[in-house]
Amino acid sequence: MERNSSVELYRIIATFAVLVFHFNGWLVGGMPKHFDVDDISAFRLTQAIIESCSCICVNMFLVISGYFGIHLKWQSILRICLLLFSIHVPFYIINCIAFNTPFIPKEFIRSFLVISNGGYFIQCYLMLMLFSPVINSFIDSTDRRKGVFFVLLIVAVEFWFDCITHTDYMCFRHGYSVLHFIVVYMVARYVFLYRDDLMKIRRVMWIGAYFFCSFIILMMYVCGINYIWQYSNPFIIVSAVCSFMPFLYKSYVNSWVNWIAKSTLAVYIIHVTVPFYNIVVEYDTYILEHYQYSLYLIMALLGIIGVFVFSIVYDKIRSIFTDPLYNCMICFLKKK
Repeated sequence: MERNSSVELYRIIATFAVLVFHFNGWLVGGMPKHFDVDDISAFRLTQAIIESCSCICVNMFLVISGYFGIHLKWQSILRICLLLFSIHVPFYIINCIAFNTPFIPKEFIRSFLVISNGGYFIQCYLMLMLFSPVINSFIDSTDRRKGVFFVLLIVAVEFWFDCITHTDYMCFRHGYSVLHFIVVYMVARYVFLYRDDLMKIRRVMWIGAYFFCSFIILMMYVCGINYIWQYSNPFIIVSAVCSFMPFLYKSYVNSWVNWIAKSTLAVYIIHVTVPFYNIVVEYDTYILEHYQYSLYLIMALLGIIGVFVFSIVYDKIRSIFTDPLYNCMICFLKKK
């Protein structure tokens, strides 16, 4: 069955949000811990506004997964592993040949250990897949009202121990952990269960709620709250849900949208993998230091589009070689 292109369009927007979030802050040294109200510049103010609107990026993907549900399938794990392999191994070789990086056998072998080398998002997402049968069973077998109360409770627990008290041994890690992935996944599952009631609210109200949450996030940053950019921030979780809801009101199928959305995970992996990551950092830093900020925004947008297009094209080319291998391995697994 064809996927709903409205949701697939949201997946593409979520990918652009990741790129915007990284270009705007992470790739140029990160956001300042405090907003200097005594020395407000167009750069810092605009940077804070963009960051407030795009900081929901990772939670956006988790909301999609939670709404439609994850089912533990070896096919899905195998497909992710082949994608990682087709990026990490060639990129390591390219980094050694084109950028004169010393070839270290240990690191080359490590590039084959795709899950261990996949980064926090891949590792947490795969763990979420492993836990999904238990989570889904709990949600399906629990009274809805009790389930909602439980989810709100764990959101509050995450907020308290991660944002307020910064308790490291609780392992929420500012949202960079499988525990946070489980929290947002469960929130989105209950959004799915109550979708009929939630969709009685006009679409424009969800859009307004998203911008309101973005404004609150911005004001929290201006006021010096130190947990503002953490994915575990409840306003960032709510903002992600509000941004997702408007895309549920209309269902249609567009082959181009679905074709592009199929490769969005590759965009995320490629732009954080050396040597492509180094190139993007140098580009983003250079245009920020050598051009006026208004021109920087235009060039950064062109850079984001360039990264997106390159990654999509790369993924489509690599699939020509990996899809036959994937099909053979699936046939083998089914026989066994």
